[in-house]
Amino acid sequence: MQPTLIERPAFTVIGMEALFREGEDGYAELWQRFIPREDEITGKLEPVVSYGVCAPQPDGTVRYITGFQVAADAQIPEGMVRFQVPAQRYAVFTHTGTAAQISASFHAIHDHLLAEHGLQARDGVDLERYDVRFDDPFDPASQMELYIPVH
Repeated sequence: MQPTLIERPAFTVIGMEALFREGEDGYAELWQRFIPREDEITGKLEPVVSYGVCAPQPDGTVRYITGFQVAADAQIPEGMVRFQVPAQRYAVFTHTGTAAQISASFHAIHDHLLAEHGLQARDGVDLERYDVRFDDPFDPASQMELYIPVH
């Protein structure tokens, strides 16, 4: 995987959230609860692009939000949250494969791919960006982007 470096300004996401511990499963279940409710979100800036936002917490858990980028004044549907993604510099990697393989791509990026490209991860918010290329979580040809904060 060859990364692209980008500077991304801060933006707002509205969606559903859960807290996960390292190695804990449940991301797919959160998406399954979220997808039937995604039309409740108004003010989407890119209606065909959804995000998985990974925000590490001080206690070692990860706050994971499934959602859409929205206008700053968008209303929050009941049972959902607003999250402000900070401005960050990212290395963007394209994952090709099933949803179940995303974790392996994250591990490969952090274990060796960043270093192979002379990059160093920094503390920040990781992003999963899903667009029309990711139309089936079980399709090994599906593609999405992994955004890793770097120095």
